[in-house]
Amino acid sequence: MDIAQYISLFFYRIRYWLLWGSLLVTILVIYATQYLPFSYTVESSIYAGVSTSVSLNGSTMSGSVVVGTFENLINIAKSRGLHKKVSLRLLANAYTYGEEWHDNRYIQAKHYRQLLEITPKEVLNLADRKDVNKTLANLTAYQKEDPANFIYAIFNRPGPFYSAYALEEIKAERIGSSDILNISYTSADPGITQQTVEIVIEELQDAYEILRFKSTRDVIAYFEEQVRLAQIRLNEEEDKLLHYCIDHKVINYYEQSEALAGVRYAVDDRYEEAMRTYAAAVSTRKMLDDKMDVRAEIIRNNTNLLRELDHISQLNQKITEKEIFVSDSLDIYSEQLKKDRVELKKAEENVSNIADNLNEFNFSKEGVGINDMVIEWLSALVNEAKSGAEMRVLEDRRRDVFRQFADMSPVGTMVNRMERSIGIAEDNYRNQINGLADAHLQLKNLEMNTSNLQITSPPEYPLTDNGRKRLLYVVLAFFGSLFFITFYFLLIELLDRTLRDPLRSKRLTGLPVIAAFNGVSNLKYRGFLKACNRMAAAYCCRRLNQYITPGRPTIINLLSMEHGEGKSYLTRYFTNHWTEEGLTVRIVEAGLDFLYEDNPAYINAQKLNDFWQLNEAETVPNIILVEYPPLHDATVPLAVLKEGDVNLLVANASRLWRINDSNTIRPIKEALGDAPMFLYLNNADREVVESFTGELPPHTRIHTFFSRLAQLGLTAKKAAVR
Repeated sequence: MDIAQYISLFFYRIRYWLLWGSLLVTILVIYATQYLPFSYTVESSIYAGVSTSVSLNGSTMSGSVVVGTFENLINIAKSRGLHKKVSLRLLANAYTYGEEWHDNRYIQAKHYRQLLEITPKEVLNLADRKDVNKTLANLTAYQKEDPANFIYAIFNRPGPFYSAYALEEIKAERIGSSDILNISYTSADPGITQQTVEIVIEELQDAYEILRFKSTRDVIAYFEEQVRLAQIRLNEEEDKLLHYCIDHKVINYYEQSEALAGVRYAVDDRYEEAMRTYAAAVSTRKMLDDKMDVRAEIIRNNTNLLRELDHISQLNQKITEKEIFVSDSLDIYSEQLKKDRVELKKAEENVSNIADNLNEFNFSKEGVGINDMVIEWLSALVNEAKSGAEMRVLEDRRRDVFRQFADMSPVGTMVNRMERSIGIAEDNYRNQINGLADAHLQLKNLEMNTSNLQITSPPEYPLTDNGRKRLLYVVLAFFGSLFFITFYFLLIELLDRTLRDPLRSKRLTGLPVIAAFNGVSNLKYRGFLKACNRMAAAYCCRRLNQYITPGRPTIINLLSMEHGEGKSYLTRYFTNHWTEEGLTVRIVEAGLDFLYEDNPAYINAQKLNDFWQLNEAETVPNIILVEYPPLHDATVPLAVLKEGDVNLLVANASRLWRINDSNTIRPIKEALGDAPMFLYLNNADREVVESFTGELPPHTRIHTFFSRLAQLGLTAKKAAVR
């Protein structure tokens, strides 16, 4: 048979299974999906800036680092820890903003009512209807790892929106080789869907920032703390030096010590000069005292002279002190010093006047002029007073300088020590500053290599659902049921060992099928059963007419493998048909016309006359139909079968063809050789019978149409030809 026709007949045979089976499955799916929840999908895109970023030195990230970075982002977005935070924040939003009878952008009313039904009262009391952050803080504090804890249970048990199972639907994927990360989520509530994606992005940004920059920022915090401590230490060392210098009156130790050394040498030089002046003045005075004798004593005891000399000594002492303790750069600006010098000059002039008034003596005892001697004596006396006063001042200054040296000596050591401590603290401060700068540089380098996640496409509130895909489910159910039924019957077609149709029967038995018979099982066409059976019997009789030989009886042997195959039922229809055609038929039935049990004549028979003979009163028939006992129950004389004109093996089309059936029929086929032997299917389906007889009554248009399609009569028309 042509393969296309075989396929068409296959589908024609299972047409009712395909029709009613697929229709039933489709109706069930339609009913089951009538309460299918709506679904909303929200998507958002994040720019990571990984592959296109460059560092401060101009280098770019390697491909493995880029791939690893995106894998980290995706794994973070799908991590259970992040989902736990998302679940908690979704609950906080629902408890804070949810309304029982009004949908809002956070949650639909029906879903909020469902949440309230399962929420314990103690958890509802944690909600702050004005501040979501307080609600979140309360829920976080309430949560603990306990199966009885509502927050812990709603996340870890299967459920909508807030469970780990539901949040596993969050999808994060990189778009091609770009720097865009796409995040999407689908759920039955538009508000919760949008909030979920928004919270996932926020938590992803925080988590990624912590994982990516935390170590560097910890280093920055460490160096900032070290810089602060180093600065405090440096300030302490500098303050210590400052207070020490204040306590010891040190402005600049090195300059002060150098200046003090200069002062010492200057004072020593001046002191030495004053000593020479004083010694010369004392020597001159003593010499003049010896020459002047009584006169000098008189002059020396003069009250005015003594007063002026004392005044000169005091003035000279004051002037020396000012000259020593006041620098030269300030000397010209010292009005007091000028006044003292003017007054000293006046005092010296007064002494000269006193000398002029002492004119009582003209000559000394040596005859020397007294006036010149007095003047010279007074000059020596003045020089003595001046140099003596200067020496006293310089001695005090020398003692002060030595005291300053005694004070400055340990100060130098302490200043050096403190400056060394300050240097160490300053070096440590610089090192910490450099470390902080390097850490900031590393952070900036990381920020340039891995930009902070930026939202390029924010999650938006979905106004329309995805469509519940109900039609898709119905279509899939319809075509899926068709495919399943086809596959099921195709599998049966390949594996089933039921005789059923001519092709399979020939393949299993090895016998050609001569015809098929309806039987009595088809209730739909029970009103036309006899007419159909007569047509089926007529078709078989016409096929057998070619084996009828005129002038002698034609022997047709009817065999079966088991009881109840329908041999007697068929013989009656055969007899009626041939009788109507004017032929005489004689039925020879086993057990009735001959014995087959314990009958050696039957077993050893070589021809039909050996165990059955026609009565003398009977006319010789045209056809003898011999019904043999079942092959599984009794022996059949093979010689007699071979002598017959035609051998028909009647088999129920609904029976299983077992291996023992093949083993039983094989020696019979071999013994018969070229003798004709056919298989006759009884109780076959209407389609099988029609494959032999053509269309059976009733002749309806629908049946005719499908029958024509089964025969691939795609363009055939029923039209009489004149």
